[in-house]
Amino acid sequence: MSSPAVLPEETTPALSEGQRLLYTFTAPSQTMADIRRNASWWVPWLLISVFALGFAFTLDKKIGWDQVMENQIQSSPKASERMEKLPAEQREKILKTQTSVARAIGYATPITTVIAITVIGAVVLGIFNFGFGAKLKFGQAMSVTAYSMLPNLLQNLLIILMMFLVAPDQFNVNNPLATNPGYFVASTSPVLKGFLGAFDVFIIWQLFLLSVGAEQLAKIKKMNAFLTLFVLVVLWKLATSALGS
Repeated sequence: MSSPAVLPEETTPALSEGQRLLYTFTAPSQTMADIRRNASWWVPWLLISVFALGFAFTLDKKIGWDQVMENQIQSSPKASERMEKLPAEQREKILKTQTSVARAIGYATPITTVIAITVIGAVVLGIFNFGFGAKLKFGQAMSVTAYSMLPNLLQNLLIILMMFLVAPDQFNVNNPLATNPGYFVASTSPVLKGFLGAFDVFIIWQLFLLSVGAEQLAKIKKMNAFLTLFVLVVLWKLATSALGS
């Protein structure tokens, strides 16, 4: 009598958390496959939060949140025109309020990161399960999302470096790195700038990781998952750019 076949996932050794983090950058299929065994996501969340807090602290000290908001206003012709029409006292009050809100959001990164992981995980779950007929669990979707966001660590380090290289009044918090074509488009064309911003190295990297997760956990072809997610990102960028303008 022949012995029962052993499933591949049973013969694969469990990864340590350190290995999962490392393999996200060097062998992402192994990290994503291990999520089937353990859907924990708190370690990448913690790392992302720490690096993002470092970004917020450097921004506060090197650029200044008030300067960030001033730059945002100046980058939008319509917003700049509206502000110029206001009395100086009212303009200062609005700028102060916006600065306080921005600073609070910046330092609330651990909370906003959890929200982002939850929301994106829910979207991923919906797309893969209802769109592709997969049977992904919500915890797995959150874990795949969290690990797929790890490229943000490198992105935040590069942005922090950029803060020391540019003049404060030239820093664009929405698109601070020349890692996408939108960086080179003038702010007077917000929709085009937003559309080209979707072709960002770090966005594509994260979508690739999500697609690897879809392939490993939901048996969805990597290219199909990537193209579906990329179309959604492009539409999101167009919508937010149009509203922002």
